[in-house]
Amino acid sequence: MGIGSGLASPFRRYRWLIVLALLPLGLLLAVAAAAYTLGVRAQQVSWQNGLQLTGWQRLQNGCVQAQGERLRVTRWYPLTLHVDRMILPRCAAGPFKEPAPPPWMPPLDLAIDALSLPGLPPLAVTVSQRAQRWQAQVQFRHSQARALYERRSGHWTLQGQIQAADLSPPLLGALAVAGEGVWQEQRLEGSLQAQGRQLGYAGQARRADAALSARLAARRWQLDAELGAPLALGADWSLQARQGLHASGDLQGVQSLHLDLLASGPQGKVRLELDTAGAGVAHGPGRLTLAGPALAGEVPLRWSRRQLVLLPAAIRLPGELRLSWPRPLTVPLAARGDSAITAEVQYQNLRVNTVDSRLSWQQARWDWQGRLDLAGNSAGINLAGTWQGRIDADGLSGAPARLSLSRPDLKLALRVPVAGLRPPRWAAPVAFDGRYGQFPLQGTLQVGYERERWQGTLDGRSRLPFYTQGGELKLVLPWYGQQGRWFLDRGSRVTLAKGLIGSTLVKPIAVSASTPLRVSPQGVFGELRLQADGIVATRGTLPPLDGQLSAGGLQGRASLRIPAWQATLTVSAARLAQGQKTGVQGTLELNTPLSPAMSRGLGVTLQQGRVTGQGRWQWLGSGQLQGTLSASGVALDWGGIQATGGSGSAHVELGQAGLKLVSAGPITLAELGLGTRVRNVRLTAQSDLSTWQLADVHAEVLGGQMNAASLQWPSPQYQPVTVSHIDLAEVAALQNDPEPTVQLAGRVGGVLPLQLMKDTLALQGGLIRNEGPLVLKVQPSAGVGAMGQSNRAVQLALDTLGHLAINDFQARLDMPPDGWLDAAVTIKGQNPQQNGQPVVLNYTHRENLFELLRSLRIGDELSRRVLNRKPAERSH
Repeated sequence: MGIGSGLASPFRRYRWLIVLALLPLGLLLAVAAAAYTLGVRAQQVSWQNGLQLTGWQRLQNGCVQAQGERLRVTRWYPLTLHVDRMILPRCAAGPFKEPAPPPWMPPLDLAIDALSLPGLPPLAVTVSQRAQRWQAQVQFRHSQARALYERRSGHWTLQGQIQAADLSPPLLGALAVAGEGVWQEQRLEGSLQAQGRQLGYAGQARRADAALSARLAARRWQLDAELGAPLALGADWSLQARQGLHASGDLQGVQSLHLDLLASGPQGKVRLELDTAGAGVAHGPGRLTLAGPALAGEVPLRWSRRQLVLLPAAIRLPGELRLSWPRPLTVPLAARGDSAITAEVQYQNLRVNTVDSRLSWQQARWDWQGRLDLAGNSAGINLAGTWQGRIDADGLSGAPARLSLSRPDLKLALRVPVAGLRPPRWAAPVAFDGRYGQFPLQGTLQVGYERERWQGTLDGRSRLPFYTQGGELKLVLPWYGQQGRWFLDRGSRVTLAKGLIGSTLVKPIAVSASTPLRVSPQGVFGELRLQADGIVATRGTLPPLDGQLSAGGLQGRASLRIPAWQATLTVSAARLAQGQKTGVQGTLELNTPLSPAMSRGLGVTLQQGRVTGQGRWQWLGSGQLQGTLSASGVALDWGGIQATGGSGSAHVELGQAGLKLVSAGPITLAELGLGTRVRNVRLTAQSDLSTWQLADVHAEVLGGQMNAASLQWPSPQYQPVTVSHIDLAEVAALQNDPEPTVQLAGRVGGVLPLQLMKDTLALQGGLIRNEGPLVLKVQPSAGVGAMGQSNRAVQLALDTLGHLAINDFQARLDMPPDGWLDAAVTIKGQNPQQNGQPVVLNYTHRENLFELLRSLRIGDELSRRVLNRKPAERSH
């Protein structure tokens, strides 16, 4: 026996086992080959408790006709398939052909979790076939249908029940469907009846029954429909069949058509009439008529075997819309076709038109391709835009849409990529660039549909034009739409970077939404929070402030506070329009105590008091402010000069010309410590903060008065100041000696021409005279005695001046800005103790007045501190 015969014997013994082992593999290869021949292409084939295809497609002439996700073979006999999701059809069909019945197949069970057909929601489908007898069950929510098909006889039946609410929740009623016929090679016949019961719309009491009958035999069809009563359509609209629908034809088109429908609603009535020109004539006239408060127009119609023609017309639609087409619009009466469209939609002064665009459809699938142009004016804004692309049930595709907005103070260009405008999110980033007034504007507006609402984020940038440096403005505004209203979400934020306005540094400012802000044509409604880091100016600083803002449409109110000053500021604002200009106007109220913390950069130290203010402001291309400031209980220190008891009010104006301040009534000061007490100061003033004009100046000093009709500070001129009734006894008291050597009595007065400079003053040609008898006494003292003993002439002078009755006193005074006072004094009188001997005394005196007053202030301050010490402190 050879080796070959030895191997053949075991092979013959186990050949059936080998065949059986290879049978599943052969079957799998056969199925794969058949599927490939039928155009099926698989993706990511795997084996997980059975054959599994992650994705698959069926191709026909290179186009996807059907596709699915996650197909699993769970059993080989009977062949059991499970598909998670399946979509069909995807390819354009040629002329209508009777579909071929299913071929012979082995037993089969097929379950599809979601089958998507054009115009229908996803359906759950199960198919079973045994002995060439097919059963199919279709279900969606509470609606279902069951079909049976016997391949040998070709007989088919259909039974179904459709709940209207499953198609759309507001719909009411149910539709029962029944049909039967024959389906064989090149022969499809049958009849279908549908009965609608209690059809209606939620919120409308009207209910109606409907009946539909369709028949197909010998490649001819007939369709009849009846509506027993007006059918509620929603929004208080209803549909009435004035005449039932009767249509017939063959597989190539319509041969006879009779239709008369009337839809009625709050906006008016729409009537559609179609008829056949005569027996055996496959064409006829028609008319679409619109009439009512918001509807108007008539559209002549013509239909023929394969098409419906809308002749040129113009109609008015709700919402002030007007639709017109200058050329006939042809609509093929077929499950597949296309039509050229040239039309215009007008809304007020806005027009959207398309020329020779194409509308195509295949059964429930459709698409539009062409160009849209927008032009016109709305709310004073000129709009122009264009877009070319495609629209279908899957969304938009094509070039980005471009839109421009312009008016004298606005120029904005928008760019809208349409690639993301697809269901269900309809997302698109809208880029914008331009200016509003002198404000540059750039940014993007994100748009999308999520959680059953439109939402997105506006991310914008700008710069305030009145900033000489910096002042960048950034907007981050998340938004959403809900029930027809639009909101900026909580956390929306506008930030202004630090910058310079002239020489004033404005630190960062942030405004954020503390509640959702409703945005409407009437403005913005909601609550906001303001945080500002403060202002640094040449004349002072403003520390950080915060507050709450309430927006109520085109007006608002802000309550602000400055914690470091314990100050509050309330501001209101409302929209302002003058001609083509728009701006803002409002009121403001200020209430703040005065404190040393407010004194930085002012040149004075505020110690106490309170300031209140009220006013009106506006911004219309530039800012303006008018108001009143009032102060009370003011105390301050100006380089050691103490002022207390200040009060008064002033009218304030701020505009392009700068700041103007005018006192309203007298400004008063209880006391001013210049080294000698100046009391009951009273004056009126006006200023631009660089020059002060004072008038009706009055003060009490040294027992007398000081008056000036007007003074300017600073000034290059010498201005007269009148002094009167100056009590020489108070002048002598400046010696601050309880037993003064020199005693004076009487009053003097005169004129002091003063030049008030920014940091000092000067006196030129001043003259002081006596206002009556004066008395000069030199009291005996050790110092006086020593002076007399040292010089006989001095002793004679002291004896003469020991008691001098003065009847003529003159003092001529001059002082340059450095404070050195030169006085030339002439005294005429007599000494009653020396038999009335006449006396004439001429002398000159030089003293630094500023140093003298400073020493007097220091002495006064020391005296005040000693007197203010507590008894316990003095005992140490």
